[in-house]
Amino acid sequence: MARFCAPVLAVLISACAPMQTPLGTTAAVPPTSAQNAAGTEANPKISLSDLREKYQIASSNYIDLDGVNLHYADEGKGQPILLLPPSFLNFRAWDGVAQTLVENNYRVIRPDFPSTGLSGLDALAKGDEPVDFFNRNADIVAKLVDALDLDQVHVIGTSSGGMAGFRFASYNPDKVSRLVLINSAGLPRTRQSNPNRDRAEEKQWAQMAVKPPAYWANLLSRNFFEPQEAPNWLVSLAYDVNRRSEEVAPGSYAFKTGDPKTILAGITAPTLIQWGKSNPTVLHLDADVFEHWMTGAPTLIRKYEGLGHYPYIENKELIVNDVLAFLDGRMNSELRQTMRVRPARK
Repeated sequence: MARFCAPVLAVLISACAPMQTPLGTTAAVPPTSAQNAAGTEANPKISLSDLREKYQIASSNYIDLDGVNLHYADEGKGQPILLLPPSFLNFRAWDGVAQTLVENNYRVIRPDFPSTGLSGLDALAKGDEPVDFFNRNADIVAKLVDALDLDQVHVIGTSSGGMAGFRFASYNPDKVSRLVLINSAGLPRTRQSNPNRDRAEEKQWAQMAVKPPAYWANLLSRNFFEPQEAPNWLVSLAYDVNRRSEEVAPGSYAFKTGDPKTILAGITAPTLIQWGKSNPTVLHLDADVFEHWMTGAPTLIRKYEGLGHYPYIENKELIVNDVLAFLDGRMNSELRQTMRVRPARK
């Protein structure tokens, strides 16, 4: 996602020859060592048109929705699934997952949120009052579902994309068949637990208008379980989408968790909660809080040893196999629902 998301409580989630992504399109060549070490001068901004030319795929579409020229990829046939991306990245982070879901006869729709990725600037973010970023994303998802004339969808969201996903599911319960939250953000944070807090190892890049690839390699890699590191294609993607020349003014969006307990209680769709146990950004105990607060929906938690904040990239097969089993009902016997009871009077 774009650089203005740095203060958000929710976070990311991440040879010189061009590499092939899981969908078979050519990704960006990893930056040179000079670019990695340099600051603003060696890292110019990139226009939205150039960014689109670089990262859009054959199934990319653009639609004008409520003041946003929204980008989304739409591929495959079958029951529709929405894949909602994390902060600092865009729809291409889902390439491997999307390919497998399409191969398993699903229609996969991957939007970029307003003002981020390949989507245009948000006209609502130009007013006098800041726009609630996460509610705005949930609302845009709802408008996209309506525009595509979809009766019901499965929704898969990760990190801050999970926030948009569970808000959409809560506000539109009749539209969501099943919900998957992968390392979802959305719970309240303190200054000490804020994953976007200042870090000593990133101080060298703090004043740079455009963060170099080395910054993104550091930020993404600390969210992978060692010895894994963020792959070059993910670093290149983060570097590029966070140096857009078209961006909203600081303060245009408000990044607030709101009242997640009440919002989560409004969800009725069966929900799979997936979490990397080695996730340093949103700890795996958050999964239990999500389940505890989802009193209106049957839920199931899956926690994964040796996986971090990007489990769908670290071990795509493991994560997607569980997603497929959940979506087709093979995990139904494991679903449980949190019940609230009044203590007995003495």
